[in-house]
Amino acid sequence: MKISLKWLHDYVDVTEFFQKPEVLAEALTRGGLEVEEITNRAKDFNHVVIGHILEKDKHPNADKLSLCRVSTGEGVVHQIVCGAQNHKAGDRVIVALPGAVLPGNFAIKKSAVRGVDSAGMLCSLKELGLATESEGIAILPADAPVGKAYAEYGGYDDVTFELKVTANRADCLSHFGLAREVSTLFGKELKVPSSELKTNGKSSKSEIALDVKAFDLCPRYAGRFLKGVKVGPSPAWLKARLESVGMNSINNIVDVTNYVMLELGQPLHAFDAAFINGKKIIVDRAVAGEKFITLDGTEIALNGAELTIRDVNHPVCLAGVVGGKNSGVSDSTTEVFLEAAYFLPMSARKTSRSHGIDTDSSYRFARGVDPDGTLRGLNRAAALILEVAGGEAYADHHDFYPNPVKKAPVDITIKTVSDRLGYEAEEHKFVDFMKRLGCEINKKGETFTVLPPTFRFDIEQDMDLVEEYARLNGYEHIPEALPALAAAPSFQDKTFMLNRTTSELLRGEGFQQAVNFAFVGSKAQKAFLGSLEALKATGLAATEKEIRILNPLNEEMDVMRSSLSFGLFKNLNHNFHSGNMQGRLFEIGSTFFVKDDGSFAEGSRAGMAIWGRASNLWNKSLDYPVVYELKAAVEVLLKSLNISSYTWVTPANKSEVPEFLHQGQFAQLLVEGKKVGFIGTLHPLLLEDNKIRVPAALAELDLDQLYKGQPRPYRIQSVSKFPIVERDFAFVMPKALKVGDVLKDIRKAGAGLLLNVDVFDLYEGEKMEAGKKSVAIRIWLQDKNATLQETQINETTTKILESLKKNFDLSVR
Repeated sequence: MKISLKWLHDYVDVTEFFQKPEVLAEALTRGGLEVEEITNRAKDFNHVVIGHILEKDKHPNADKLSLCRVSTGEGVVHQIVCGAQNHKAGDRVIVALPGAVLPGNFAIKKSAVRGVDSAGMLCSLKELGLATESEGIAILPADAPVGKAYAEYGGYDDVTFELKVTANRADCLSHFGLAREVSTLFGKELKVPSSELKTNGKSSKSEIALDVKAFDLCPRYAGRFLKGVKVGPSPAWLKARLESVGMNSINNIVDVTNYVMLELGQPLHAFDAAFINGKKIIVDRAVAGEKFITLDGTEIALNGAELTIRDVNHPVCLAGVVGGKNSGVSDSTTEVFLEAAYFLPMSARKTSRSHGIDTDSSYRFARGVDPDGTLRGLNRAAALILEVAGGEAYADHHDFYPNPVKKAPVDITIKTVSDRLGYEAEEHKFVDFMKRLGCEINKKGETFTVLPPTFRFDIEQDMDLVEEYARLNGYEHIPEALPALAAAPSFQDKTFMLNRTTSELLRGEGFQQAVNFAFVGSKAQKAFLGSLEALKATGLAATEKEIRILNPLNEEMDVMRSSLSFGLFKNLNHNFHSGNMQGRLFEIGSTFFVKDDGSFAEGSRAGMAIWGRASNLWNKSLDYPVVYELKAAVEVLLKSLNISSYTWVTPANKSEVPEFLHQGQFAQLLVEGKKVGFIGTLHPLLLEDNKIRVPAALAELDLDQLYKGQPRPYRIQSVSKFPIVERDFAFVMPKALKVGDVLKDIRKAGAGLLLNVDVFDLYEGEKMEAGKKSVAIRIWLQDKNATLQETQINETTTKILESLKKNFDLSVR
């Protein structure tokens, strides 16, 4: 929010800060209102003054140039060469003297122009950056004071602050509100803007009736009728005030409403009374499905939850957000119904967000305006309209306020303040600070009863008052002290430690961590995941019924996520199209679902995504699905968790494969007989639709299941000193036979002496019978207590071969 120091000066004396605005900026920042930027426009006009042309002659060496003698006051005369032709002797002009730097970093200095010395420049408004076009140098009024700095004369000697106002300090979203804060911080006198209004004695209620139906969303609504106004350009002072804080002038009526909003923090709206059908204003919820056209011509469909200002036929304004085109002030307007209200912040915020309409009014209403300032803002605006647009104001205004907002008093003792801040609070300071804040304060015994003003929504309990004391007294007075370590530090949360271990391991496997919002778009998630029955078949909790956000930021964040896979796919897609042709990502986070009894629940998951292949001049990219790299990473994770009893299962029923995955490159993970997740290659059609031209795969695991019984103890065994014996076998088997089942059978048959078993070769060439494959398997045998004898080796290998023959009809090739 922009604040003008000159405007602020109308309500509190800030004279000393014009030369040192950084002092005020520091005080505001220390008080909780961060000043992000200070702009001093006067610096742009250094050495630019008002001059008086004493003489104008022709340049002796150039027909199109003139030679002027220009006075800048106190008897100082400058010789200046000028190329413009629209000036004459006696004119008041703008002079840039040596040392001035004009827009475009154009430095003015003494120089010779066609052999004649020139000590400055006569300026046009364009050259000063104040206009886009100029037909010559600027000619000022004859009474312009010679020698005066142009910044001061033109009103450009202002300093503006860009403030970052936190959500709890909506009372500072205006010049008067900030002046109140400056008054509090420095103990300065506060000048309240006049809201005195002369009326004609006639009734506003007889001209425009009022019916507030949705009083739960509109606790206070005020309105006044004005007649005989003349819409036109605003006077210079009003334009200058608005432009000083970056707001464009529209017309005198609208400018006044904007001015009062920026001055007092009370948004207003002016209706053309001629277009209020039935001469009646109704404050009520919208009718679902009806259309509304905003002031800028945008048509939106209302859903029925919005609070609207209506006439007897249709809505004329979205309450607290934006006015309607059908009732806006135009050049032909002569009668105005002026509105000021207090709408509940929740109502304005929901309407603004649901339709994506952000205005200065909605910004303030969504954070809260002072309900006690409604009438003051209405009368202030009405008085200013009469000043700049003429007309007359009607009396007997509307002021619907059946249940005035009242703040609850807060009880506190000085001891409480001292205990919380760690130093002795002083009673006289506490009383002074509370009075500066606008609070009513009474003391009974050792207890103070403090009644905060209605504009301080954030003061609700004793700790808020402690914070105000600390803020106004200075945070630097809080002593630095280490807490007494009277008890042993608490143990870290087990899940947190396991997540950290998992994160470190996956980073070690070359993955980078992704952190996504738990909010996703319902439509996009459903389109990606498809039926959640397939996800449930992998052991992951999921329900078709989504957990919807009551007040979503937008439609892309309207439900809680059911899976990590959707977010990781979006990350993958964004990375690929940003030029990252290969990468690995993982995420550890929560997913959400609805239980059978209707309550909400969340589960902890780990998701992984991998796409593309690393390649360079020194090694050749292998032609295998990247899902195997994902499988390897998951198995490293399982090993780190000391989980050895796991298997990969490919379901026979392809309906158990999630729609976003390749049906032929998918597996479910079973840990100790229970499904805990999946790995799979992304479906080719999904990759094609998103123009992802590299292979990609996803995995998602249920950490709640994997972490059960963690950390699992490791059984330490001494290293055997006896040799290991290796034996290799090659088997011809059907392609449909899973090698994993074969290895499982070998482990069972060779139990006792079998140390390990693995595949070291696979052949499916032309010499192989159709539908067959040759698999070479190596086994490692070892006796922990003695050197293996040949009879033991033969006995074990025979058991293995007999078991394979019996169970799979396999023979050694």
